[in-house]
Amino acid sequence: MPEGFVILFEDDDILAAAKLGPLPVQADASGDASLQDLLAALLSEREGRGVFLEAAHRLDRRTSGVVLFGKSRKAVSALDAAFRNRRIDKCYWAVPDRVPPVPEARLTHRLVRDPRSNRTLAVPVKEALGPWSSRVGAAVPRDALRPDLAVLDHRTIGHGDRYDLIELHPWTGRTHQIRAQLAAAGCPIRGDLKYGARRSCRNGMIMLHARTVDFEHPGTGERLVVTAPCPADEPLWQAFASQT
Repeated sequence: MPEGFVILFEDDDILAAAKLGPLPVQADASGDASLQDLLAALLSEREGRGVFLEAAHRLDRRTSGVVLFGKSRKAVSALDAAFRNRRIDKCYWAVPDRVPPVPEARLTHRLVRDPRSNRTLAVPVKEALGPWSSRVGAAVPRDALRPDLAVLDHRTIGHGDRYDLIELHPWTGRTHQIRAQLAAAGCPIRGDLKYGARRSCRNGMIMLHARTVDFEHPGTGERLVVTAPCPADEPLWQAFASQT
């Protein structure tokens, strides 16, 4: 596995890769090599020429999982529109630092960004939002999703001696949404010191993994489901993966 990633799918229009190490998806202020740069260099070496490659979305530096890239501006634009219009279904896995209080729930918060600490605070919503607001799996009306509203469904799908594995379906894609909402629910993600975890993970990651992306290919219209393996250097991921 070169540089903490593996290519999961590729054709003339798009590329899907699994980010498996603590690297940024795109270049940032750290100056560290990004997943996009590493992939572009790999493709350029293979093709013997410069290539276009741009991420259609991002994952946090210490989050692993599927990232979609466009190999042309047209493909990037189509993927970006699909994300905005909620035509792409993302499923995450997470291992909370503490067992969730209930095995299945919908979390609805208003998010407040604190730029000084680079944290997002999740504030529970007090007012009634409608019949969808507490029904796990129920479609969330687009007109109900104001810019600061975050909606997330979770359910427990695996059990261990000390930790549970939960599956997450975010209905919105806010910055640090999953991390902030789980922390507000009393079960921060294992390794996520910024949001209240008790200790870090040895591999420098947090135990949040973009497991699958289900989307329509922007060129062919074919429905694709891309699944990312979990980081091999975290035994707890491997133990849970063997259960599912």
